[in-house]
Amino acid sequence: MTREMNPQEILIAQAQPPANQTIFTTQTPSVPNDTDGVPYELGLKFQSTRAGQITAIRYWKAVSETGSHVGRIWSSTGTILASINFTSETASGWQQQALTTPLNIQANTTYVVTVNTNGFFAVTYNGALTNSVVNGDLRTVADNNNGVYGNPGTLPTNSYQNANYFRDIVFVASNTTPPRSNAITLENQKPGTTNWRITNQASNEIAGYAVATSVNKGGSLGIKVSLAQPGQYTIDVYRLGYYAGSGGRLVLSSGSRNGITQPACKFTRATRLLECSNWSTSYTLAVGSDWTSGLYIAKLTDSRTGKQSYVWFVVRDDSRTSDILFQSSFNNHLAYSNYGPVGSRYSLYPFNSTNLQRAVKVSYDRPFSQTTTETGEFNNLLRWEYNMVRWLESQGYDLSYVTNVDVHSNSQLLLKYKVFLSVGHDEYWSKEQRDHVERARDAGVNLAFFCANSAYWRVRFENSTITGQANRVMVCYKQAATASEPTDKFRSQLNNRPESALLGVMYVADEDVVYGGFDFVVKNSSDPYYANTGLKDNDTLGRLVGFEWDRINANASPNGLVILGESQFPGARQDIDNTDIEGFPSGTDPRVSHAVRYTAPSGAKVFSTGSIQWMWGLDSDGVDGPREDNRAKQIAVNVFASMGARPLTPSANIIVP
Repeated sequence: MTREMNPQEILIAQAQPPANQTIFTTQTPSVPNDTDGVPYELGLKFQSTRAGQITAIRYWKAVSETGSHVGRIWSSTGTILASINFTSETASGWQQQALTTPLNIQANTTYVVTVNTNGFFAVTYNGALTNSVVNGDLRTVADNNNGVYGNPGTLPTNSYQNANYFRDIVFVASNTTPPRSNAITLENQKPGTTNWRITNQASNEIAGYAVATSVNKGGSLGIKVSLAQPGQYTIDVYRLGYYAGSGGRLVLSSGSRNGITQPACKFTRATRLLECSNWSTSYTLAVGSDWTSGLYIAKLTDSRTGKQSYVWFVVRDDSRTSDILFQSSFNNHLAYSNYGPVGSRYSLYPFNSTNLQRAVKVSYDRPFSQTTTETGEFNNLLRWEYNMVRWLESQGYDLSYVTNVDVHSNSQLLLKYKVFLSVGHDEYWSKEQRDHVERARDAGVNLAFFCANSAYWRVRFENSTITGQANRVMVCYKQAATASEPTDKFRSQLNNRPESALLGVMYVADEDVVYGGFDFVVKNSSDPYYANTGLKDNDTLGRLVGFEWDRINANASPNGLVILGESQFPGARQDIDNTDIEGFPSGTDPRVSHAVRYTAPSGAKVFSTGSIQWMWGLDSDGVDGPREDNRAKQIAVNVFASMGARPLTPSANIIVP
């Protein structure tokens, strides 16, 4: 889908602010840990071709450097124009500190940025700054006296070999000052709480579900609750986010309510479909017009026992556009849910279905077992999506949220966003969902897959057999039961739509250890997605690959595919729990995982991590064996920036391209 922009749109597009600018991007010091035993003020002289604001100071920290550091901006005559103390520094590498108040600078005027060193410094000698380094509006001064040093706290004026001591700034050109807030940053300024967490897990004492997977802000959502024994209960509604690390915010409390034991759910033996839409509505949630789009949980508490469970749902904002559209993988949560009475518990899998006889149809009109009876099942909202949400919102990305069902239902939904984002385990897609995502890509919408085993099973939706409500029953026979709508793998001969044609990679294997994993191994480290990470080929990011992983399928790869990671399961092939090499060339090694990117003919960028748990490198809250890594965070920032999405509140040490 393409269309011409009208003149008004062109003017708006031209008025959009450019990216934050830095002088250095991929450069690294040739001597990362030098010393002559003396503290210095080390600096860099620079100019900008346009007036604007310096918003932060940055410098490369040597491995052995310790102590406190102060960044300063000087006029060429020695007047201090701005200074800031560095806090929360890492052991080495780029450090970045935002100025308390951005500093206005003039075009084509020389300034000096300095940061003191207490004994050790990173440097490139031999005329590194003899010629001007140019990036965007910024350039170093080529006066044969740059790369300056002097006594701590004074304007440095001496130069040795025009050495580069890696002092830098973050700059925004005039009339393009970035917005100070968006809906997400404003939301996360509100007080958070950890009370959203379950502390007394229910085992079917209390359970409930929402009558829709998502609701638009300003709308209403029915919640149906059943208690094992009638009595009082409460509903507390929380929004998930960052909130200074607490992870959630209380939005609404219902107060004490009278609860009942709902009637037995309808069971269809032929398909093992269990539907609870015959339950009465217990509570109608009025969603405020001021609610922020996001992942929400309604925490149910049985007053008699204190037992707790969740109802999951998404709040949309249909009237607003944003940079990133975050799709929550509700289809996957449903596929693995086996909610039902003892002796009649069925999911789309034999392993947690009664008598190992799986269902071929599952209903959204029932509670998720992951929050009620089967809390060990790790395919749930809080395993991977929550960590991605925490990180994205901590960085101030402009986000909106939907579910698979929304993408399935609305062919135009994705077209007003810069980025479509899928996270974690997004295994079950309808044909319509696949069509809509591909059409969006072909219309120029960027796709980011921080996930694996995605778009694997093709499903179809049917109406509730009780209420007739659309898209409440998900069907997956896992074979070609009908030629017209085969609910089989997308890669099957009948469907002939291998996942790799969209993602660049497709599922090949897994190790069923939820907090296991193996190292991500860097490939093509000169790629722009690795800018400012310091990573080299064969460097590793610890345990970011698992529990399922994807690899390149040479039989169905998009043109221009770039391999960014090539990682290998450390054990033997027989140590892998499950493999699927259907559709791959003969001899494919399922132990290998790939991360890739490609650019579609429309210009849309597509990125895939090839791993379900890669986002744990961004945020590891609640993860057994934390594996956050600033280099992974920088990669993610680079990926999103290339797609037109930039954070308003990036962490220290993060460089926004």
